[in-house]
Amino acid sequence: MPRWATPFLVALAISAILAGWFWPIDKPEPGSSGKPPSDSAEPLLENWSPDDLTLVFSGQQHGYLEPCGCSETQSGGFSRRADLLRQMDRRGFRPVAFDLGGLVQRRREQSRLKYQTMLAALGEMSYSAVGVGPEDLALGADFLLSQGQTEDSDSPAGPARPHLLAANLRLFDSDDLPGAPVASRLVASGDHTIGVTAILDPQLGGQLEAAGVLADVTIRPPEDVLPGVLDSLTRDGATILVLLSHASVDTSLELARRFPRLDLVVSAGGPEDPLTDNPRRIGTTTVVTVGQKGKYAGVVGINSPSRPSRIRFELVNLDNQRFADHPKMTEVMRTYQQTLEQLDLAASMLPIATSGNRKFLGSARCGECHTKALSKWQDTPHAHAFESLSTGRDGQEHDWVPRTFDAECLSCHVTGWEPQKALPYKSGYVDRQTSSHLLGNGCENCHGPGSRHVELVEAGQVEKSLAEVRVTLEQARRQLCISCHDLDNSPTFNFDTYWPRITHPGRD
Repeated sequence: MPRWATPFLVALAISAILAGWFWPIDKPEPGSSGKPPSDSAEPLLENWSPDDLTLVFSGQQHGYLEPCGCSETQSGGFSRRADLLRQMDRRGFRPVAFDLGGLVQRRREQSRLKYQTMLAALGEMSYSAVGVGPEDLALGADFLLSQGQTEDSDSPAGPARPHLLAANLRLFDSDDLPGAPVASRLVASGDHTIGVTAILDPQLGGQLEAAGVLADVTIRPPEDVLPGVLDSLTRDGATILVLLSHASVDTSLELARRFPRLDLVVSAGGPEDPLTDNPRRIGTTTVVTVGQKGKYAGVVGINSPSRPSRIRFELVNLDNQRFADHPKMTEVMRTYQQTLEQLDLAASMLPIATSGNRKFLGSARCGECHTKALSKWQDTPHAHAFESLSTGRDGQEHDWVPRTFDAECLSCHVTGWEPQKALPYKSGYVDRQTSSHLLGNGCENCHGPGSRHVELVEAGQVEKSLAEVRVTLEQARRQLCISCHDLDNSPTFNFDTYWPRITHPGRD
């Protein structure tokens, strides 16, 4: 069995998402959960005509299935995007959705499960096609083949996944492998026929080389393949030509210059918040970016060629003021988290070594000597960080799905993990049964594993033991707190404001 092959349980879970098994018949209508949009929120697609062709674009999700951080003010998430599409549908629009790719960020079993989950969710949102980003391809050419459409994929019993697009990718030296990304698609909508293709910039191959997948992949120059693809789409009746360009903005602009037949180029590589120089015009081609981490969706309206201002664009911030949680996407998240629990992927991760093989002992052990510090810690949210993964935070989700088996959440909510890499240390938290002493964001996440400190104390080397765990104020400010309280998870974090809430002087 290939190393990427997921257990039967994963396949069953993904099938359940697609088939709607976890969509109870007594669920409210999509979009009815959560608070209604605020009256003071910015109007959505104001003065847009639903009679025009309306395209929705997303991309560079980088693993953010939910909003781009655990702060309640963060934007994005599949649930709000589904609500955007629902709102558009109720206003009479017929949105046609495409994604650039770049769905995941890391390269591990959880990433493969997340890719499957995201692709299934995009299918639930009726996406027509998804490009391939370098992060997706880094999961392995064989894995990517297992996710693509095959001849029977459009049958009623088949998965509702969108087609994978990549005109310049060749897997395993073959052009006709079942499940391989296709070069283009034609999508009919009203009086229009959209011809869409996608490319992956060969210059992005560095991370693929590091992942060891380039031996199975050929990335051809886009300028070599696009003339034939565009000719084919035009012959087959495309009235609108769209390129999903997983490349830098400069490369996408150059492609727009070289191929003026393109009506629209949607580019990766732009800033996370592409609020300026967006859209751009190259001749008669419009070039847009849609940001990163799924915080935005780009909506393009195209009217008939006989009318002025043929292409219009709105970058929609998927905020919590205008968009509610979509129940079906909540169920997608619930199934994903339940699968993580059933597979127990976090507990099976290969741990990384600590300096000098020091071991984590738990905050209670620290408190045997440092009673005042322990008492202070117990009154802070750090002590209850693990529990917060079960209860959630007001404003983030109105039907909170527990994340207590999600490595990407555990890394800041338990003791003994490297938070930015989301990897456990040896002797760090494994699970509630074997590591109950490491629940919460404990003393050792800042002061380091305590075993050597205890050994030195017991040996009478008190001053040397203190050096083991000493943390200066400057170290806390510049290195420690921001490893979890980063811009994603704590965008309003201010060290000088937060520090007095947890400061614990004294050695008692």
